[in-house]
Amino acid sequence: MQNTWGALVLAGSIATAVSGSGATQAAASYKGLEIAVSGVERATNVSLTDCPAGANIVRGVIRPGDPMEFASVTVDVKVLPAFKAVAIPKPVLYDEAGKAYNTAQSFGDIGATPAFTCTVSFRVPRGTKVTRLALDTMSITLGAMP
Repeated sequence: MQNTWGALVLAGSIATAVSGSGATQAAASYKGLEIAVSGVERATNVSLTDCPAGANIVRGVIRPGDPMEFASVTVDVKVLPAFKAVAIPKPVLYDEAGKAYNTAQSFGDIGATPAFTCTVSFRVPRGTKVTRLALDTMSITLGAMP
């Protein structure tokens, strides 16, 4: 499966504030994709499926007593007619100190679905204040989300 999340990566520096948990931010457009972060949730058991959904059915589990948790970022993507598939790296989540957290999830064939929502999970220390989701040079500020 071709890694086509790439159209989001070259977006340049875009920072959009998000207010409150569950609130959808203003969408950012780039190369035929309209994207927004609609929430951040904390969990100890998450799906690590492809985005958009594909054949990967792996789950991530934090054991009881582990000082880590998952910060799961919900990303809404709308594929516009101008979209052309390009490969991109995985997104990275940053905390308030600037520390980067990587994800195990990959992105699949974006052009096959006109709009989709996916949740990208990152293993972080419990209570970590996450502030930014980055896709190469594109950055979305998470604002007041947990």
